[in-house]
Order: sequence, then structure tokens, then C-alpha cells
Amino acid sequence: MLDKRYRLTAEKDFAKLFAKGRAFQGRGVTVKAMRSRNEGPRIGFVVSTKVSKRAVVRNLVKRRMREIVRKRLPKLLGGVDMAILARSEAVTMDFQALERSIDDVLTKAGLYKRP
Repeated sequence: MLDKRYRLTAEKDFAKLFAKGRAFQGRGVTVKAMRSRNEGPRIGFVVSTKVSKRAVVRNLVKRRMREIVRKRLPKLLGGVDMAILARSEAVTMDFQALERSIDDVLTKAGLYKRP
């Protein structure tokens, strides 16, 4: 589970992110990101009923995405709000494939700290 300070939960924050954020697409996932005034990154996860009608499946995908991002928190840039949206392809991906896909998208978006 992500620490509360790293979660994007408010509806107004999601609305602002979807209106003004920049989208980066990868295999099975899309990342919407924009700068914010917070110290650390804030991340929200979206798995809609278009991905799967079954809540069990949607929650599984969401748990996997949360765990992947939780492991990468120290490497993520601060001052960024982002939403990670699952697409229907994410349901059939195993954990490692989803992990590679999220890594690729975060790298493409430039959301990792530079060494």
C-alpha cells in the first residue's frame, strides 16, 4: 500500500490532471502527468469497467500497479502528480510484463530522477 502522502485521491485533483496533464502511452497502460507544488510525487490509479466488468479483475490489476510503483517511489521525481490508467491489455499481462510496461512509460515520460 502506498503511503497516504503519495496518493492522489481528490476528485478535483484528478479532474485537473486529466484536463491539463500530458499523456504517455505504453503497452497496457497510459500515464497522465503534470507538475505540482508538492514535495513528493502523488500517484492515482485508474482501472475502469471498460477494462473488465469484474471488480475482482480490476482490483487485481490495481494492486499490481500499486506494488510496481511502490517499489519505484525513491526513483520518482518529486513535485509531480500522475495517474496510471490501465487499458484492457493489462488484464492479460503477467506481473513482469506489466512491470516492464510501466517502467517504459515512466522512462518515456521522464519521471525518473537522473543519476
